[in-house]
Amino acid sequence: MKLKILFTLLICSFALQGFAQQKLNTFYIIDSSTKKATPFVSVTILRARLSITTEKDGIFIIPGDLATMRDTVVFAAQNYDQLKIPINSLAYRDTIQLTRNEIAAGVVSQKYTTDTLLNDFDKNEIWHYAGFDTETANFDYYQLAQKFEAPKTGARVEKVKVARLAFNDQGEGYERVAYRLRFYDVDPNTLGPGKELTGKTIEISNGEDRQSGVSLSKYNIIIPQKSFFVAIEWLRSSHNLGHVISYDKKRKVEVSHDNYRPAIGIAPKTGKTLNMWALNFKHQWQPYTYFMPFGTDLAIKATVEY
Repeated sequence: MKLKILFTLLICSFALQGFAQQKLNTFYIIDSSTKKATPFVSVTILRARLSITTEKDGIFIIPGDLATMRDTVVFAAQNYDQLKIPINSLAYRDTIQLTRNEIAAGVVSQKYTTDTLLNDFDKNEIWHYAGFDTETANFDYYQLAQKFEAPKTGARVEKVKVARLAFNDQGEGYERVAYRLRFYDVDPNTLGPGKELTGKTIEISNGEDRQSGVSLSKYNIIIPQKSFFVAIEWLRSSHNLGHVISYDKKRKVEVSHDNYRPAIGIAPKTGKTLNMWALNFKHQWQPYTYFMPFGTDLAIKATVEY
């Protein structure tokens, strides 16, 4: 319920409608075939630049007279077709049905005898992080993706390790976080992330360290060509909610921004080749240039076997 209330307050803060005089409109996101709740759906109001991730019950709330609003709502979830509709069309419904689009599992066609670590770096040299608003830019993205080059075609992703910003709470351990890993082939036209390579839900949820590693061989994530992407998907839920302070130079005051963990490290690498891409609120992949030229890669290591 915290998340639903948060979404309501955020929308009110943008003054889409007067909250005091308007009702709360509750919606249920379900699978079009099973009619069961669809969990962890990204719900985004485009012009308002607001986005949350639903909880397991697939419920979210928008306040106000929806019939008079002029905006677009986008619903997106792994293994489902994206749905984009005018917000005023929600005035006459309380249920959103998403159509499942299952991704075929990878097929192992060879024996793997060798492995190689890609994008290695020293975690102690990470000084920059992505995933929160700054003085110069808002972090309006669903995912950040790192491009890798495997030694051979047909390799399989064996392991991924992610470095993030985390604080030890007075001996209580590192703050807990939940995020997902997504894997993509290369789009031949944009050279950014393209076809998804697995439909398996791979969620990292821990607070043990600043680095999270996960073994992936059991998922059979096969890389068709040499190039592929590993992406971090942010879950904009109450579980991951935090705050960051920035300084507003025009108003000369400190401003608090809501942000969602994790904050992903930028690898200590420089160069002319940018290997980071971002999925914006319009669900368009674009090069992530914020840290150029000193930041060309995310602090994500991948081990592939072949």
